[in-house]
Amino acid sequence: MPQSVAAGAYCPHCGLPVEANPGPAPTRCPHCRLLIGPGRALSEPSGEPGTKGAAAGVLSRQARRDSTDEVAAEDDVLDAICRVADDLGTRPERLLMVDYQQRADSDVELPPLRAVFAHFRSWKRARRVAADRAADDRGAG
Repeated sequence: MPQSVAAGAYCPHCGLPVEANPGPAPTRCPHCRLLIGPGRALSEPSGEPGTKGAAAGVLSRQARRDSTDEVAAEDDVLDAICRVADDLGTRPERLLMVDYQQRADSDVELPPLRAVFAHFRSWKRARRVAADRAADDRGAG
């Protein structure tokens, strides 16, 4: 977890941890990149369905607009999705984009979201391809 991020304050948009003591000015969430107004951070993560989905649109638009030339190989993207899903104890087809982004923010080995969109054009398609490949790998093993 980056040093500026600590438990105790959570983004009201994505539900992920943010600065423990956000100041009187708006704070930008390091995960979903949305602004959190003064006093709007949550003391515990929201359990409301769709909370992380609110940030997914922002993340996908940013990833699509990212014009960085370097893009990871398709196999590396699929491996990363499967690895993060496995680490979080979920199946690749159930992995949330926000959870992947949070992990990619702190793990330089993981391809960024722009690579996912460069190869698959959507998060759902990338998860589906990763899940199908993982199933094929299990069947071949």
